[in-house]
Amino acid sequence: MTLSAQDPASGVNAFVNEAAAFLDLRGLAPPDALAAGGLAEFSLATARGEKLCLLARDGEAARAVLAMVAGNLRPARGDIIVNGRRLQATPARRRGFGHLPARIVLPRFRRLSAYVAAALAGQPLSGAARAARVARILALVGLAECGAKRGHALTPSERFRAALAHAMIVAPKLLLIAEPDEGFPEPERQMLATLLRGGPAADLTTLIAARTPASVFALADRALVLHEGRIAQIAPPQILYDAPASLAVAEALGEANVLSGVLVENEDDIARVRLECGTIVSGSLAESITIGQRCLLMVRPERIAVAAVAAEELGEGALSAMLCKMIPLGAQTRLFASLGNGTDIIVTRPASAALRGLQPGREMAIAWAAPHARIYAARPSADAA
Repeated sequence: MTLSAQDPASGVNAFVNEAAAFLDLRGLAPPDALAAGGLAEFSLATARGEKLCLLARDGEAARAVLAMVAGNLRPARGDIIVNGRRLQATPARRRGFGHLPARIVLPRFRRLSAYVAAALAGQPLSGAARAARVARILALVGLAECGAKRGHALTPSERFRAALAHAMIVAPKLLLIAEPDEGFPEPERQMLATLLRGGPAADLTTLIAARTPASVFALADRALVLHEGRIAQIAPPQILYDAPASLAVAEALGEANVLSGVLVENEDDIARVRLECGTIVSGSLAESITIGQRCLLMVRPERIAVAAVAAEELGEGALSAMLCKMIPLGAQTRLFASLGNGTDIIVTRPASAALRGLQPGREMAIAWAAPHARIYAARPSADAA
């Protein structure tokens, strides 16, 4: 094992990954696909130092991947290669990974400092050196004043940081984290993102199982979306959000308006869809669709412009809509509007945006740029969900 040259004695710095594809999973399949959330055989590779999120709504499939990599679940087939070394026959305790499960349980009555120090058992360290290393890692995860606390007295965020300290103190080769910020309030979520992206784990190759877009945007260099047990798309989070390859990916990454209609035109990279309410709207094709085919147009709520004017005044492609409700939500305002014939749409605007003249019960104009709306072929609801 090679530590970074900055502080080789501390045992806190991340493992230096020598191989370009540090983690390489080839044809990996779980022993029981049903128990693993329907996870099918798959392959993926991560670059050294990369933070890769596996996003799955139910979480089971992503957690199964982590369990196989950690050595806690024996795969039915496939290769797990870390830094050029196959690990199928290596027991979990000898893989040298840090693994933070979705549910972190600490010894209730053990002092935090003793819990973290237990990870150093067997290492030839003096008592003073062990104490210094524990104090250093606790400071790095923001728990410098909590060493004397018992496990039962820690908050969920403190328990996560304690588990991170326990994993990081032995300089793991790879960090595996399941649902790191699930249920945390926003300030604590931001603090955890800072720890993992800019703290002691910043340079460490990390595989993260996530269930929420917030985790992906906060933590990932790239994200892999799992849908019905298969890889739907893998890309940097912003690309997944702006150019999702499927409706399933679009909805996994954030809120989306999905409008049903029929493709009526496709010319010069701009396609037009006649919605069920009769209105014709523009977007870009995300896949091959023929004229006359039923389709679904997806547009993000924040991509929609609104104004208390007639549609023709807002510009080409603007639509008339009836504003039904406005709800201020601190940093943003949510507008609920109707295009007619049961076709509803949600718009979000920053709280600082000018919404002068917009009133529920009155008509307004809405519009979006065609590249910001993605068009997909309509499929049975079970496939399109």
